[in-house]
Amino acid sequence: MPLIELKCEKCGKAYEELVAHADGNYPPCKFCGGEMQQVYNGKLFVNDCKKSSCTGNCSNCGGCH
Repeated sequence: MPLIELKCEKCGKAYEELVAHADGNYPPCKFCGGEMQQVYNGKLFVNDCKKSSCTGNCSNCGGCH
């Protein structure tokens, strides 16, 4: 699940939110209940940087760390 930066269209507050899908269907603002939009030049985090073929041994490839 991605952690994305969202901004409220109503009050302007921005915060990161863990969402199931970055599909535009975000929970309402936790401060005012307004509609949230993704900050496209903002932060986007994923929960796994390893490739599916990665062994986890970063000494082999320089890897994720």
